[in-house]
Amino acid sequence: MNRIQCWVPAMFCGFLSLITLGAVLFAPSPAALAPVFLCFLPMCFFFVESAMRNMQREIRELRAQLSAQAGAKP
Repeated sequence: MNRIQCWVPAMFCGFLSLITLGAVLFAPSPAALAPVFLCFLPMCFFFVESAMRNMQREIRELRAQLSAQAGAKP
């Protein structure tokens, strides 16, 4: 697995939080951006789910390789 791929969810959540924080501090009407934050929030969960699914697939593949090697050795 790519080393940066598991950090994409954290980077997206941090970026979304920074945008929201900047909007609250500097926007004339911060309440106008609340729906945007809430609409993009499920994407954080989607990114985490996809990263975890990839990691689980890699773990299954490594276990299969390990069991194949253990079975092949005398």
